[in-house]
Parts: sequence; C-alpha cells; structure tokens
Amino acid sequence: MPTKVGIRIYQLTVCRTRHRKSLPFDAEGIAVTLPEFVRSFVSRNAVSREATPDESERDRHWYFQHRVNTAGNSKGVVQYGISGFESDLINSQTNVSEFRRKTTHVEIIPLFYEYWFPPGFNHGFAAFQSFAARSCVELVSAKMRDDFGKRNPGFSLHFKKLLPTGTGGIYDAAPVKGLRLIRRNASSDVADRYLNTHVDQGVDFQIVINARRKGILGSLGDLTSSMKAANGGVVKHDGVIFNEAVAEIEFGGQRRRVGMLGSNSEAGVIDLTGIKRASNGHPVYAEISKESTSLLTDFQTVIGKSKQQ
Repeated sequence: MPTKVGIRIYQLTVCRTRHRKSLPFDAEGIAVTLPEFVRSFVSRNAVSREATPDESERDRHWYFQHRVNTAGNSKGVVQYGISGFESDLINSQTNVSEFRRKTTHVEIIPLFYEYWFPPGFNHGFAAFQSFAARSCVELVSAKMRDDFGKRNPGFSLHFKKLLPTGTGGIYDAAPVKGLRLIRRNASSDVADRYLNTHVDQGVDFQIVINARRKGILGSLGDLTSSMKAANGGVVKHDGVIFNEAVAEIEFGGQRRRVGMLGSNSEAGVIDLTGIKRASNGHPVYAEISKESTSLLTDFQTVIGKSKQQ
C-alpha cells in the first residue's frame, strides 16, 4: 500500500483581538494586510529561519521553498523534519543497516503548501500536504499567528480547518461513487482466510464497494453520519473491524477521495494517495499543485457563494 498523502484546507480571516467577526484586510488600524503579511512571512522563513523560542519545538525544523510568492498567491514546499533521536537506516531488501542516524541529523521531507486570496473577499485559504501522517501545519500556523499579532497589535489571525464533510461540510451533498474500507496492520489470519494459504506477517486489508456506472451509494454527508452513528467511528464487516474509510465522490465534474473515518487528525483529510509520484517517492510538484488549485477553487465556489447570499 503506498504511503498516504493527504491535503488539509484552512480558511484564513482577520479579527480584532478577542472578537470573532472577520474584518476587511485593510480595516482601520491594520498595519500590514494579510495577503502582504503572508508574502512577507514566506520570504522571511525561506531557506534559513529564526530558531523557534518554544523549547518543546526546538527539535522540529521547517522552512519554505516557494515557487510563487505574491500578495495574492504563494505556493511551493515546506521542508520539514525532526531531529533529537538516533535510529538505524536499513536496506529494506537486505535488512542490513546502512546508516546510523545521530541526534543532530534531520530527516527533511518536502510538504506542498499554497496560500490563496480570492479577490474581493475578506478571507483567504491555505492548503497543507501531509505525508504518512506527517504535517507541519501546526508549527507554521502557530508562528504565523504570533508574528501577525506582533505586526498588527490589537488584531489576530484565525485558521479555520475546512472539513469536506460534517457540519457545513463543503462536499456533504456530493454523490459517493465508491467506498474503500481499510484496516492497516491486520492479523495475518485475515489473509489466511481469504487466500487459503499461510501469511507470516500482518497485512493491510481493504474492501472496495463501487456503485454501478450511473448509480451512487448516497451522499457523502449521509453516509458519514450513518457510519459514525451506527458504529461509533468504526465499521465491522465479516468479522474484521475497519478503522478507516475513504469515499470517492463526484464534485464539479471531478472525482475526489475524501477521508470519512480515521484518527482525529486524518478524518476529513482529502486523500491524494493515488497522485503521481516522483522517483523520490513524493508527489510530483506539478500534479499536487494542480490538485491544490482545483480544491481551493471548489471551496471558494461554496464559501464565496454563501458570503454573497
């Protein structure tokens, strides 16, 4: 099973400190508008970055490598890694150790990001990629909020995670064309039962349910609600408990995969695991950039319409 790739979408707004009402980016008293702040923030934290003052985060390292960076749109990758522990790196084919990692080594991986500010609206969007459940969004957003408040006293920057489904979910009404139930690290007994042979180690087990060509399995919102209500966040089939579920939906003439069930951090994440990979195992930049732009357009279509009503 390929390494999981997901993307999270956030809405960015500006409010007065201790207030919730969003303000225009050029409201009286704001020294640096949010679009300009983001452009500057990305530039200041590119390649080399000030050490974070938070002792609990000193072993986490990140910096931007942007390909586009304007006041209306910034995108590229966040180079992210963790130091502070030792480990052996072994050859997966021979099980022979080839490198001993030291506490000062940092395993850096590229995670796609995009900020976009649709013209004429008092909100922006941020998209952050995750890779094998690794994500830098909490680190980046925390520093952004802190820096914005320092540059704009009396104002605060808000990140709101936008879920594809749930209360006000963007994709709640989208028809579900397929459903994938996943159990990772299942007992080898599961494979033995289906393959009529003995498997020596645990397996990743999936069941796929697809609607016929013109049919659907229901709406994403209804299916998500019924599965959670009936099973407390898990699905049981043929004696196997599945703790992940991914739906394939149709929206705007495109097919998308959306997490329905999973850990608190993964449920609701838009699944891009099937995206084209480069030789290094990470998503091809042009492909994930295209997906991100399309997703942000989807979210703006729904949110922008509600703002204008």
